[in-house]
Amino acid sequence: MNRKLSIVVAAVFAAMFGVLGFIAVGTMPAVVFSIASGGGLVLWLATTYRTPVDPLKIIVPYLLAVILFDIHVYEVYVTDFEELIYNISGFHVTERDFLTVSAFAVPLLWLTGAILLLKRTNVGYYLLSFFFVMLTIAALAHFVSPFVEDGTVHYTPGMYTAALPLIPAGYGLYVVLNEIRRQKRSPPVAAPRP
Repeated sequence: MNRKLSIVVAAVFAAMFGVLGFIAVGTMPAVVFSIASGGGLVLWLATTYRTPVDPLKIIVPYLLAVILFDIHVYEVYVTDFEELIYNISGFHVTERDFLTVSAFAVPLLWLTGAILLLKRTNVGYYLLSFFFVMLTIAALAHFVSPFVEDGTVHYTPGMYTAALPLIPAGYGLYVVLNEIRRQKRSPPVAAPRP
């Protein structure tokens, strides 16, 4: 896929992700999904779209973040996150819809992103950026949700593990930015003469 087409694919994906999030889990999560997918597009265009980095340098933190994200989804599930969504937005999310999106479709997306990243595709690099932005926004949303729910400080579903995936994701972003800086400082390698 050429570079310009990859931007179109990523932009269409970002828009569709927000719409599908709205249909499946309501307004509040869909807003988070939309901001994250759009923010991932901006981060990707500013970083690995211009200067791809060796995926082997970031695959371990990426996959560790996926593992910790799955642990977080388990906490969210056992503490009835659907009730929090209903309390905040009035949108009823069934347990089946929640599990379909959070425990199946989203982890599948991140694992597909890992494969596409290892294949050094533009879409793989976009999904990496989207994942980093999504984790950041989702973690912050868990800490804001008590105030949105009733204006008080209290535990809401997912709060204990929300920040865990941010540790390897933050490290992964640090590695990406350092690799980009290193590549920009290195003199270009001359092409071999025929």
